[in-house]
Amino acid sequence: MSRTPYIFLDGDSRLSSRPATKYFVSLLVLIGFFFIAVPFFQESKAETNRDYVEEVALPLPAYIEPGSVSPLFEAFYNCVRPKLAPLVGSYDELWFSFVNLTKECDDLEAYRGIDLRAAVNRDEVKHVAYPRKSEDLTMVTFGIGQDVSAELALKEMYPRFEFYGVDPSSYINQNIFEKDLGGKYFEYAISGHEGMQNTRVNRKGGYREEVTKTIGADVFFAEIVQKKKIDVLWMDVEGHEYPILNQLHHNGALDKRGVVICQMHVEMHKDNFKESQGETKKFHDFVWKVLEDRRYIMLKPVFVRFKSKRYIRTFILNVADKECTDLFLT
Repeated sequence: MSRTPYIFLDGDSRLSSRPATKYFVSLLVLIGFFFIAVPFFQESKAETNRDYVEEVALPLPAYIEPGSVSPLFEAFYNCVRPKLAPLVGSYDELWFSFVNLTKECDDLEAYRGIDLRAAVNRDEVKHVAYPRKSEDLTMVTFGIGQDVSAELALKEMYPRFEFYGVDPSSYINQNIFEKDLGGKYFEYAISGHEGMQNTRVNRKGGYREEVTKTIGADVFFAEIVQKKKIDVLWMDVEGHEYPILNQLHHNGALDKRGVVICQMHVEMHKDNFKESQGETKKFHDFVWKVLEDRRYIMLKPVFVRFKSKRYIRTFILNVADKECTDLFLT
């Protein structure tokens, strides 16, 4: 009598064929191997990724050869870039270290041709490169903030400015900008493009977050102010500065409109909104893009702590456009 081809499993009445059991055991072995092998491959992949990140060439050359760009940009680049290179891709670390790393680059020999002067308001020092020849100039303020004392100081310093001010709240701002300063006020929220966006607006009772209609800075310059050269721009727009700053780059929105900005004093924000806007990455990318464009230099950085908020204020000067350099540099 031949042996039965079936065996009992777990002592119950279910039957399974011997070949099926063989395949079942083989499957269990394969599953076990999978769980053992996956962590190994994942670790190998992670090691490969780490090696890859470490081996990525840093963006931009280590130094700029003399004579290839403006001497001011060459000096700025060759001082700043080596200090920031170890932090490429480290968004938060660059944000918190930028001022301390770069402030010693403020007094380079190449900068002696800049007549940099201060205009003070209630809570900050704004900088302006004083013109080397007398002509009518255009000054724009994005974000008046119920304070024009710095603009008044600038007007006293150089009376031939025409002032344009923009703020989404007319409360106090319109009165002081038009009556006290003699400028032209516009009730807009400014950003990089037109649309409905969250905006921090300073109304009666303080700042609050609102959804407002914004217009692009390029539209304001080209279609409302109708100026091709903005001599001085002061910008404090509570988080909307990054999309505006992106318009400055080569082939950006301002280039396409034929608008040139000679100098800026900018406040860059972090954690102004309830939800993170990725500001440290935006700041990181802007700085590296400035180095790539070879158009602007960044001076006088200040790191500001106000309650839970963190800001970086900096002065940005156009050293590539001939109209700007002929006017503000020797």
